[in-house]
Amino acid sequence: MKTLASIATAAILLSGCSSAVFQQEDDPIVQTLKGQPSTLAEQKLGLPNKRNETRSGAQVWTYIDKQKGMGANQCEVTLSIRNDVIENVAVSTSEESLFSLVSSSCQQIRKSLGIKS
Repeated sequence: MKTLASIATAAILLSGCSSAVFQQEDDPIVQTLKGQPSTLAEQKLGLPNKRNETRSGAQVWTYIDKQKGMGANQCEVTLSIRNDVIENVAVSTSEESLFSLVSSSCQQIRKSLGIKS
């Protein structure tokens, strides 16, 4: 049994961790941005990394916060904007190493929005 646990631990360390999680409505990023004018996001976060427009005329802005090193992770914050108002906010994260599980993702985005982690 001890050998099985050692093998499992080694496999996790060698392969890293990768998981995508969509944050709930109680995430401070969602609470801070939802319902606000798009100019607030532009002032606090700058220009988005990606910008698209849907057929219905809504704009979709995506901000990417990527951390490298031992705590490697990636965070994407996607804003759905209509009539210059942020209607929906989705936060997805991906941990790329075992050590990233102990660090919080979206650090730069949270810092830019004035959210304490």
